[in-house]
Amino acid sequence: MIQNRKECIMDRNERIKILRKNLKMSQEELGKILGISKSGVSDIESHRRNVTEQHIIMITQSPALSPAVNPEWLRDGVEPMFIEPDTFSLDEFIRARGATELETRIIKAYFELPADQREYLLNHFKERLSSNPVKDAEEEYIKSRSKSAQSSGSSVLSSTDGEKKEA
Repeated sequence: MIQNRKECIMDRNERIKILRKNLKMSQEELGKILGISKSGVSDIESHRRNVTEQHIIMITQSPALSPAVNPEWLRDGVEPMFIEPDTFSLDEFIRARGATELETRIIKAYFELPADQREYLLNHFKERLSSNPVKDAEEEYIKSRSKSAQSSGSSVLSSTDGEKKEA
């Protein structure tokens, strides 16, 4: 990225001052993040004290600063000053996968449901989708054969070889 002449010669101390002003922070507020006094920040900004790697780490890892500060900008002036967070768009995600308008509306409607209703739906579909259709059909067949055997007064022990074995 092409930088203007002023940015190329700007040092870490100047970038600290620009950052503080950009964030609309007082020297005292920045000092709390750096673990130094207001006069310590003033010393940095007026070049009486150097910016250390520890200062850069404290600033770039501070949860109090939002948006996040780019450590490369603080160290070397490499743009951008702030790191843009990754964003996720559900619309873009499902559109990229060829979702129809109806599918999009269904997905959005699901997430508009209260959490307890979503949990109920998830459990319902987990049960339906986790079942084995062949096993379910076999169990249903065995139940139906058992019922017919009970109604005739006999029991079915095995029906795998096509013969009924009665007890």
